[in-house]
Amino acid sequence: MNKKIIFCAGGTGGHIFPAINLMKHFFEKGFDVVIVTDKRGSSFIDNRLEFKSHILNVTAPSNKNFLKKILSFILIFYSLIQSIIILKKEKADIIIGFGGYVSFPVSFASKLFNLPLIIYEPNIIFGRANKYLIPFARKIFLAKKINKNFPEKYKHKISEVGAILDKRIINCVKFEKNNKNEDFSILILGGSQGAEIFGEIVPTVVNMLKNKGIKINVNQQCIKNQKDSIINFYNKNNIKNYIFEFDYDILQLILSSDLVITRCGASTMEELVHTSTPFIAVPIPHSIDNHQYLNAKFYEEKGCCWILEQKNFNKENLFNLIISTINNQNKLETMQTNMKKKYSNNVYSVIENEINEFI
Repeated sequence: MNKKIIFCAGGTGGHIFPAINLMKHFFEKGFDVVIVTDKRGSSFIDNRLEFKSHILNVTAPSNKNFLKKILSFILIFYSLIQSIIILKKEKADIIIGFGGYVSFPVSFASKLFNLPLIIYEPNIIFGRANKYLIPFARKIFLAKKINKNFPEKYKHKISEVGAILDKRIINCVKFEKNNKNEDFSILILGGSQGAEIFGEIVPTVVNMLKNKGIKINVNQQCIKNQKDSIINFYNKNNIKNYIFEFDYDILQLILSSDLVITRCGASTMEELVHTSTPFIAVPIPHSIDNHQYLNAKFYEEKGCCWILEQKNFNKENLFNLIISTINNQNKLETMQTNMKKKYSNNVYSVIENEINEFI
């Protein structure tokens, strides 16, 4: 009988995509794999993947009024009962949690079955759900070293494995980027939750660049209610564009880009660094524990990106930053050189070796 791994991950891209990447790897290795997520997370699972899934209805109790917090805790308790039923049915050998509140009930319930629990943290600061699970975990995998908010007495559990990226992205560093056309190509990524402000500011800035004589094309992720107006704006101004809400093949868009404007999810930034793609980081202003800003600061300090905080994200500042980037190719080349120092290609073999003692 094949060994079985249950993966649990919340519904944002930063949690769900590393889980899917690792599921693919172990599925290819002959393991049975199951994912537990929420409704939003299930929407990111490519229906071409034949993975068994369970959906839990869990919401974070933080940043809510009293009644909504009570409802959140009731849902978490109900999900704990559901998780016990799932674990009893699936008879897994190991649980791997990727954060988000939906991962909490399954990870917590694993102790009732004496199942080994591993948690993975992609950010530069520990997420709240993962932080609650530290005492219960046998091992803690980190994408990068965490220096803040981590209890000293549990540091012996830590293994810095690296970012769990799509294997196509890991392998693509061997090839040259295919941005040899004459146009300057900009990619805008709003993250799995979208970024309305990008749809309000970026199109006008792109048109300003075009009016300066810069040949430009744009690939822009947007929220649903902005899509038609953004397309109409670019078409009206004769700007090459591809506007999308979500794209499974984001790698080709990254590889064709000279510059990316992005939110600061850990996985997205790791993908950009790994493909040596310079980017402007725009952190969500009120991310939990300010983790998006801290993620971006980590890479800015290593010369891999520029940070433009949302309070300063206006047409003039963005235009000036992009113009200075286009006019100074040395900046782009230096940034790409800095990115090449950050490669980590053996994450999957490291993880396999780390969990061998449990399966």
